[in-house]
Amino acid sequence: MALLKKSSDKTGEPVKKTGKKGAPEPRVITECFCHNKHSLIDDLSKFGDYKGISLKLVSSLSKGQLTLSPVIGDLSRTFFNFNYVADELIKICCPTCLEPLPVYDTCSCGADLVAIFTSRKADFSECVGICQRVGCLNAKIMCSESLSRLIRHRHYFY
Repeated sequence: MALLKKSSDKTGEPVKKTGKKGAPEPRVITECFCHNKHSLIDDLSKFGDYKGISLKLVSSLSKGQLTLSPVIGDLSRTFFNFNYVADELIKICCPTCLEPLPVYDTCSCGADLVAIFTSRKADFSECVGICQRVGCLNAKIMCSESLSRLIRHRHYFY
């Protein structure tokens, strides 16, 4: 899985040391793919030193693009040419093949959680889930180990 973990994690995965002395090291998604193996990481937006995760969005009103911060827990994002309405269900697609991302599960709000994968194999145990409802409390990047514990403390799309 292409996820940089904190140095306190003893998984043998790569560690990227960042931040001020004593500050916790961020967990960063360094690779991310659609189910057809297209990379979703690009230079469209950068978040600090990290390239963003780009997604194609389709709503009843518009089509556009969203770039998410690859830092787990960072709710930063940039919209490009996309108008949205709170509570609207949107289609989240790969910006390369334009296919809708696969459904991982149902969110507690009733919308679908779609998956983007942190390895080239479309393995739901190595994915990030994103809710399709604009303004859902669970509409944020979540590590696969956190998908079952949906975090409900911040709005992602507004």
